[in-house]
Amino acid sequence: MAASRTRNTPLLSVCILGCACFLSALLVKPAFVLNRQRGAGPKPARTVMRGFKEDFEAWRTSLTPEERAMVQKQAQGEFNKKFRKSDEFKKDLPKEKVEAFSKILGKFFDNEANDYKKELEMKTPDYDSLFERRNNKFDFSLKPVVVEIDRDADRRYRWALIKIAAAEAKGEKFPNSSPMNEIHAFPNRDEKEHEFSVKMVNYLKDAANDADCPEDFKPAIAELVEKGVPPAGEKFDIILPQVLVVQFNHMRDQIQDIAATYQNKTDAEFAELEKEMPNIATKVMQQLTKTWIETRDEIQANADHSKEWFKSQNEERYKTKADVMKAVWEVLPKLTGSSVPPIDEELLADLEEQPAVEEGEYRHSWGIADKLYKSEAIDAFGMKYLLGIFETKDEALKAFNDWNQEYEKARADLKAGMEQWGKSEQARLDKDTAGQERIKAILSEQRSR
Repeated sequence: MAASRTRNTPLLSVCILGCACFLSALLVKPAFVLNRQRGAGPKPARTVMRGFKEDFEAWRTSLTPEERAMVQKQAQGEFNKKFRKSDEFKKDLPKEKVEAFSKILGKFFDNEANDYKKELEMKTPDYDSLFERRNNKFDFSLKPVVVEIDRDADRRYRWALIKIAAAEAKGEKFPNSSPMNEIHAFPNRDEKEHEFSVKMVNYLKDAANDADCPEDFKPAIAELVEKGVPPAGEKFDIILPQVLVVQFNHMRDQIQDIAATYQNKTDAEFAELEKEMPNIATKVMQQLTKTWIETRDEIQANADHSKEWFKSQNEERYKTKADVMKAVWEVLPKLTGSSVPPIDEELLADLEEQPAVEEGEYRHSWGIADKLYKSEAIDAFGMKYLLGIFETKDEALKAFNDWNQEYEKARADLKAGMEQWGKSEQARLDKDTAGQERIKAILSEQRSR
């Protein structure tokens, strides 16, 4: 039986570097994955209480056992009238210890007073500031917002949901097909890490010529090789597929768990693990990469097909909706395997009056565009108003500008109307002399009291 030992397992990094594509170096965590700690605001009251407790404990340890017993007995008999009349209750601690305790209490109350003043300052509004802002004009203007809509991503998401549901119906799982990339920071802080990064890039350069290297990765590897590794101390970032990053990191954890189970095994068994694991890991990584590429391309092909289907709309093929109805009726028996009744003549006559393609619906941008842009207006109170969805940013901004002009014009008209109403009301009040006299009489009576 081999003795228990802790081994450094170089096979963990060797097996990762054994992959036939540039994802072999995915052991580095994403640069943007941070462990955030929630900040806690200061709690002065607790700080003061903690300081008092420490000072009191320090003072208490300065008491002799007899003095502690005396203080405790006096505290327990505080409300005992007979004990309060005894000489034992009237005994006191030495003068220097009483003064030390007085200083501790004084410090505590001073800190409490300071905390109270601070809290009071925080709660009391700045009346002068409020008074100064009385004439500030409220900004009622609108703010433009243009939101990009990735229609290709929407189509991929839709098809991924369809595939996942179909797989679940069969009791299976559909692999993650997301093409999302993320930035990873590779170690390059000193010469040792720089040398490792250079070796990694050179390895990837050789791996790109391997028959097993996916064609999709070769342009990225070529770009990385051409760019090279920056000097030691500078940031070295690489863009990698998020799905494979997660899967390879999980595989790394599995390998580490397996290696941990070999800590108490013989050297021969551990050497066998070191020999076999790189090949196993490489094959697993190649399979994961192959599966991801196939599912990613499958989803993208379905998304592209959806887009091409909308693009296939033809204005020349059908002139009216009656033509469309006849074409559907012609194909329907082939699909259902049974005959269909004739189309109602009145219905056909009605459909003859309707064009096959509605105005503005031909090859609608929602079905064929790669990206669209949503134009929104936000008012002074945070309310959002959808102005429309457009094919370019310029069109989205133009929609806001046009809408904003109408809004400003309406505001100006409203202001002019209110001013005119104010003038007419003032003129009406000026004519009502009887009402003015009544008000003056009431004010005069109040002053005389």
